[in-house]
Amino acid sequence: MRFAEAFRRRLAAAALGCLGAAVHAAPQPLLLLTDPAALQAAEREGAGFARWFGVAPGADGLRDNLALAASRAWNDLRRPLAEAVHATGRGDPQAGVGVARYTHRLFDVRWLESPDAYFELVGVANRMDRRPFQDGACGEARLVYRLAYRTPAMQSRLPMTLSVELRGDAPDAAGSCAAAARRWTPPPGLAGAALGRWLLSADGPLAPPRLARERIAQVAVNLQSVRWPSGVRPDLGGHAEYVLRAFRWDAGAGRYVPGPLENTPDVKRLRADPALRAGLLRWLGLPAQRQALDAGTLRIPERFLATEVRSVTPRGLARLANRPFAQVFRPAEWQAVPGSRTLGSPAAVLRRLDDLSCAGCHQSRAVAGFHLLGEDRPGLTRGFTAGNALAVAHSPHVQDELARRAVYLRRTLAEGTADAFRPPAEGGGPQGAFGAACGLGDPGFAGWRCASGLRCQAEGGPSHDGTVGVCMPDTPAVGGLCEPSRIAPRADAREDRALLSLRRSCGADAVCERTSVGFPGGMCSGRCEPGATDGVCGRIAVLDDFNRCLAQRQPFAQCLSHTRPGQLRRCSATQACRDDYVCAQSGEDAAGACIPPYFLFQMRVDGHP
Repeated sequence: MRFAEAFRRRLAAAALGCLGAAVHAAPQPLLLLTDPAALQAAEREGAGFARWFGVAPGADGLRDNLALAASRAWNDLRRPLAEAVHATGRGDPQAGVGVARYTHRLFDVRWLESPDAYFELVGVANRMDRRPFQDGACGEARLVYRLAYRTPAMQSRLPMTLSVELRGDAPDAAGSCAAAARRWTPPPGLAGAALGRWLLSADGPLAPPRLARERIAQVAVNLQSVRWPSGVRPDLGGHAEYVLRAFRWDAGAGRYVPGPLENTPDVKRLRADPALRAGLLRWLGLPAQRQALDAGTLRIPERFLATEVRSVTPRGLARLANRPFAQVFRPAEWQAVPGSRTLGSPAAVLRRLDDLSCAGCHQSRAVAGFHLLGEDRPGLTRGFTAGNALAVAHSPHVQDELARRAVYLRRTLAEGTADAFRPPAEGGGPQGAFGAACGLGDPGFAGWRCASGLRCQAEGGPSHDGTVGVCMPDTPAVGGLCEPSRIAPRADAREDRALLSLRRSCGADAVCERTSVGFPGGMCSGRCEPGATDGVCGRIAVLDDFNRCLAQRQPFAQCLSHTRPGQLRRCSATQACRDDYVCAQSGEDAAGACIPPYFLFQMRVDGHP
């Protein structure tokens, strides 16, 4: 693991150099665009969601979902997704739509064909680093859309995203992607709506020929299908499930068809078919595949892969549902790979496999199962509502990734190609920061250490087997764990249990916000202290009154009156919350505050009109 640690140091230094050069020298290629003004301009220029389904957009680039429902192409996605939600609740009398009647609250599939709902562009990502996954192309461009709605009484986004993943331009005759990288570089000083228009101009990376449906590698869907509140699962602080699907464009048939999920094994088939399982084990044991696994560029053949999986929150990779390989194989079936960067023990090999799966990725340093949710800016973001706004548009994992991708693009511009190595999502960020994953003694995670003033604790960490813990302060601190627990996983993720260890003191004049009222692992809080270095004054829901207000279908802004002030951990894009918390706008000097994700209306399926 010393290789991974050295890589992180080089990556941080190179990224800082790249960012500094952007100020004083030529513009750098775009990595990730989340500015609402630029994205709305791109929608008006032709990047709206409707284009992918053959539906003409409105003047603002949007079309409501009722209009989309007249399209066969949209129904190719809508119907399987609706069936997946119905399957979630099938046979469960406690499952249904709404807060008042049901405790297992389902996504309302009527949003997918509602005149009040629409999908808006929330991000454009330059993924040239995905070149190893796209034969004959310089990686990918990704357009990420999020479901939202507007009604006379209420407006909000919803926990569902679709990512349209497009193959990039072909390399030149010499195999170089430098020209493709330059295409992502905007003219100096371009910003806002002008930048959005440039994206789709003849010189831009999303020029109309590059948005042809024939360029689609896949459309990836992430949908929160059901949420159980903390009152139902007090040991976990709640439970939520996410449907992950992928669809391909079949140009010959003129429609979308289900596709395999990248590096995500079909657990049910592999368990039922010993020969298939043995075949996958043999294939993964080949030297070329071990090398690709170490680099993070593995491409498992489709015959082994699932077309639908479900990830769960909270507690990340401590939940077996988020570790499909760990459901199929035992650590004893693997061996450490000498000289590797990420495969230093059997446990590390198995965790690296899960890291590359869809479920594992979406639950590693994520924001309640998502990695890109969109910016919330008053006056710019459609449907912005104070008290229902994120302070950071993306996950801590994406923040870490941006530094790596900057280095990749910089080297591609200079040399035509670059090393595509991606460190594990859990171990690719600032070394040992608050809430980071850390090793508990297994040699495969020896490089995952905590910074000074933090210690690695097992309880509350993202593993059930004692290999990986979480970095927490030596002394009580705002935002710290106060009800650490160990996950006891079951075959059915809904039966997983969090076994509480000894509660920990939050110190004088502080309190432990309990897991049972929605704070996974407990969270230290206290009286508001303006100007605190690590703390910020935020609002904490008075759970019973808040949920009663939602059950009565009152406007969300009105339900926000059922909150109380409290000192929360300060956060930003570079100061991440610990797992299972999101960085929300606090209202105090535009500072971010760490809160449970389902305290934000836009992060939950229930309570909407």
